Amino acid sequence: MIISTRRYPIHLSRGSLNRVGQLVSPRGRVFVVTATALCELGERVARSFDPPATVITMDDGEANKTLATAERIVTELLEHNAKRDSMVVAVGGGVVGDTAGFAAAMFLRGIDLVQVPTTLLAQVDSAYGGKVGVNHPKGKNLIGAFHPPRAVVVDPDVLRSLPDRELRSGMFEALKGGVLGDAALFELFEQHRDAIDQIIERAVRVKTAIVDSDEREKDLRRLLNYGHTIAHGIEAAMQYQGITHGEAVGWGMIGANEIAVRRGLLSDRDRTRIDRTIRAWEPAPVPADIDRAAILAATEHDKKNTGSMRVMVLPTGIGTCDIVEGISEAEIAAGIEAALG
Repeated sequence: MIISTRRYPIHLSRGSLNRVGQLVSPRGRVFVVTATALCELGERVARSFDPPATVITMDDGEANKTLATAERIVTELLEHNAKRDSMVVAVGGGVVGDTAGFAAAMFLRGIDLVQVPTTLLAQVDSAYGGKVGVNHPKGKNLIGAFHPPRAVVVDPDVLRSLPDRELRSGMFEALKGGVLGDAALFELFEQHRDAIDQIIERAVRVKTAIVDSDEREKDLRRLLNYGHTIAHGIEAAMQYQGITHGEAVGWGMIGANEIAVRRGLLSDRDRTRIDRTIRAWEPAPVPADIDRAAILAATEHDKKNTGSMRVMVLPTGIGTCDIVEGISEAEIAAGIEAALG
């Protein structure tokens, strides 16, 4: 199956990992960037090219999503004599895709990029839209660029070896898409149906429809940050350890729902349905002694904020959300308490 976006095709089919070289057309040398733990998958993708691609590895995990890691990738590209017509193929989850993508955006002011996401979270969310970047000690994804890929290749077969917690982590990002713009997708989660191919397809269509209408996140695309304001605060307060991004988004959605109900935007009935469904997919609990002030402080660096204005994405029903300005610190604090409670 090919899902066409305004800028690039998405190849969604089982077994496509072994055909990446046939699905994309490199102009010059190819460099596969993958996590050390995913070398076998990276080598498979490298062998699909003729001649085989050069493999560059990096350590996985949010703690390694840094300028230093991106710089090391650029250094290896230089040492392997990469040129402006070279291509980076990012094989991995969101950390690899974002970091390798940012390196591709920086190298010689930008070379071709192909995303091959290997986690559910990346397959339904982070591989699309061209946002690449790394973290800063003051917050997540504060250093980055818009660098759309030439193609995205999604193979659901690679999820078979994914640990259960990582698989569920991706489910929360897909569930987010259901609340945002696809009530039928939300109902798949509400019924606890493990229809993975259908979940991926529907979640991708929600995200790409929004991205195509707002490529550089000036307005509508901010909807995709539902749940992320408080989620990024939780991740920063935990120093990106002990919780997955998807789990943090799950708790962040619960926090956003609380603010939406307080503002009269979301009914108690819909809030209960969303919260209950999130909890049914069992996100890992946040430590009871987490520093609430640190979470709140991290939300000040949210990329959606404009000037002194706090901005959040709040649901108005199942399948619809709004971008709301003028969120007070007290409201965010209440959302944090709802998420942690």
